[in-house]
Amino acid sequence: MKRKITLLACSTFISFGILFGQVTQSSITRASSNPRTCGTMDHETFLNQQDPARAANRQAYEQATQAYIAANQNAMTTQSVMTIPVVVHLLWKTAAQNITDQQIQSQITVLNQDFGRTNPDASNTPAAFVPVAANTTIQFCLAQRDPNGLATTGIERFNTSVTSWSANDNMKHTATGGLNAWDPTRYLNIWVCNLGGGLLGYGEFPTSTVSQTFGVVILYSAFGSQTIYPS
Repeated sequence: MKRKITLLACSTFISFGILFGQVTQSSITRASSNPRTCGTMDHETFLNQQDPARAANRQAYEQATQAYIAANQNAMTTQSVMTIPVVVHLLWKTAAQNITDQQIQSQITVLNQDFGRTNPDASNTPAAFVPVAANTTIQFCLAQRDPNGLATTGIERFNTSVTSWSANDNMKHTATGGLNAWDPTRYLNIWVCNLGGGLLGYGEFPTSTVSQTFGVVILYSAFGSQTIYPS
């Protein structure tokens, strides 16, 4: 239960971390003429429309998480590092979209720096957040075993025929030209692809019902520590 709560609850924080914390200054400067947006809340509205019970399930999960935190507060302050295996589902149509393993690993490195508060700009933390800024004791690595127990790099590549994607989760299904999620209670799923409509990416809030679309979606050109926005 502890691992499940940690893994699912991390996803939304990770999406915001990647969407807003990992793009380089050159990306931000270039984006001024081509703004990109986070689609998380629009995606949440989409999911609620698909499932009328979702809002109640999300509230139940939030309550269960808060109860868990309250009951395990002492243990959580002294816990050892928890490492979450990540699978990156890379969907590409052009050579530029087929980013390198090194680019993907750079994003994992930046995530670990941010979640461990070892990032180079930690000293620039706004004063209001300094009292709560801390090492989360959560780290990430590319998965070494797939759901069948076979060796893997943690990177799944697929040459799709889809030109661009929206926030309707089609990239998360093989039937619609994407790639299916790996068990979301065992892996953090990240889909990297060419998003249209000005989307930078989006995450999915956890609920008491395990979702087979749970994870984070990121624009390929905003993934990693040396990325730039497309012109």
